[in-house]
Amino acid sequence: MFRSINCFFPLVLLLCTATLQAQTAPKYGHMNLGNLLESLPETKTANDKLKTYADQLTAKDDSLTKAFQEAYTKLETEYNSGVLTPVQSQQRQAELQKQQEAIQKFEQEAQQMVASHRDELLKPILAKIDTAIKAVATENGYLMIFDTSSGVMLFANDTDDVTALVKKKLGL
Repeated sequence: MFRSINCFFPLVLLLCTATLQAQTAPKYGHMNLGNLLESLPETKTANDKLKTYADQLTAKDDSLTKAFQEAYTKLETEYNSGVLTPVQSQQRQAELQKQQEAIQKFEQEAQQMVASHRDELLKPILAKIDTAIKAVATENGYLMIFDTSSGVMLFANDTDDVTALVKKKLGL
């Protein structure tokens, strides 16, 4: 009888250790942040504001380009009709070159301005999502939550998709 207890004790110890490990195993989750971001009404509002802003810059670019084209056409017409001297023609060409460079500079700045404005509009939305993700992770015991939209995952076992929990935390 003492012998069977000696065999039973290691088995109980092994079973308890396995149960403890199962209870303390790290918990991982995943979600598609890009899809979540696009599903939020705040993102649609931000995108609408960004489009309006970009359209204003595009209108200014179109105006500058139209003015350049008109000046170029006028120069070409006056040059072909012989109204301009060679010196006047060179001066006007130099002015057109400066005008064209200014347009190119504006286009580059406009792209940077749109990107900066987008970041500014999305910053509070991303902060709100970040807070919700951290709350879901804490409340549900997740060690890590991965963003599947970034494509950074090299390997992953099946994990829990926490998008629904984050949406619930956001009140959606």
